[in-house]
Amino acid sequence: MPEFGPVTCAGCGLLCDDVTVESSSDGVRLRPDCPLGARWFSDRMLRAGEAPAATIDGEPADVATALWRAGELLRGARRPLVRGFEHATVEDARAAVALADRLGAVIATGSFAGTWRGASTATLGEIRDRSKVVVIWREDPETTHPRLLERLGFGRGSRSGRVLMVIDDRETSTAERADLSLVWTRERDLQALVTLHLLADNMSGADGALDMPLRDLVERVRRVPHATFVYGPGLTGGAGGQRRALALQELVRALCRERHVVTLELPRDPGARSADDVLAWQSGYGGRVDFAGGHPELATNPLDDVDVTLLVEPAPAGGLVVGPVWIRTAAAGVTSAGTAHRLDGVPLSLQAPHPRDAPTAADLLARLLGQVER
Repeated sequence: MPEFGPVTCAGCGLLCDDVTVESSSDGVRLRPDCPLGARWFSDRMLRAGEAPAATIDGEPADVATALWRAGELLRGARRPLVRGFEHATVEDARAAVALADRLGAVIATGSFAGTWRGASTATLGEIRDRSKVVVIWREDPETTHPRLLERLGFGRGSRSGRVLMVIDDRETSTAERADLSLVWTRERDLQALVTLHLLADNMSGADGALDMPLRDLVERVRRVPHATFVYGPGLTGGAGGQRRALALQELVRALCRERHVVTLELPRDPGARSADDVLAWQSGYGGRVDFAGGHPELATNPLDDVDVTLLVEPAPAGGLVVGPVWIRTAAAGVTSAGTAHRLDGVPLSLQAPHPRDAPTAADLLARLLGQVER
């Protein structure tokens, strides 16, 4: 394939839209250089040419037969679940919400704190231009979102008095670039967040060895008009993740009384932000919504009774999956166009530099909706 660009790369949630792609027998290369983005384009080019149109129980099938079988399973479901979305577009997510509503299904995107209380957020440009202190909490964007520090104004040159702080107990590429590193184990994150909240409210927050580092963090934030906390699965993943996410948002509210403090979440999968925004627009809730009652409700109960699951563009292979049925979909950003939301909520267009005739997930979901409504 010849060189093409500039295009938008969905290799991570940054959605860099200034990328030029060069493909040859030696592989795929990007300008600006990004191995993560190069792998993303390479994987989707291979996906376009190698996979069958559909499979049922692992055996090749035509799309019409696979859709009929998927529709049959969904119509017979007692408690269906719609999830996935790791590589979904806004259009895919809208079609999925419409189908979940008609099925009376639960739809889950994986969001945490914003589901319960909302979040103080900002665009990358606002953080770059206004934040004097940026705290990265247990994430390594140099690996997961390679151009993030550049986009936030922490390039290799002058930082104009701005401070980059990293909280982590690992040796990471991001920590190596920090002006200040705070170290404690992940098990102490909730305790640290509660202590920071107490200190922000001018209350006693003694926490032994963490007392001075936490006081230093609060004082640095208090001295500036704008600060940012960057977080992701390192804070919110695993047992107790939702409590930690909520504690961070409560801390930000406390700090906001005399300055502007925002959060920036780093999703591992670029489709997750798009799907969560669509779900919030169309249901009033984010994260996990139950349509079983004929109207949207925030789903807070375990999903042990789910009997059929519909996966929309799941990682790593993408496609549409219903039980034993898998249907290949076009890869948005390579073989089909679409819309995606950057990790700060800004919508960007995905191009189709290498178009193919596979249907999009949105197309297939619309056809499934037609089957269910018959």
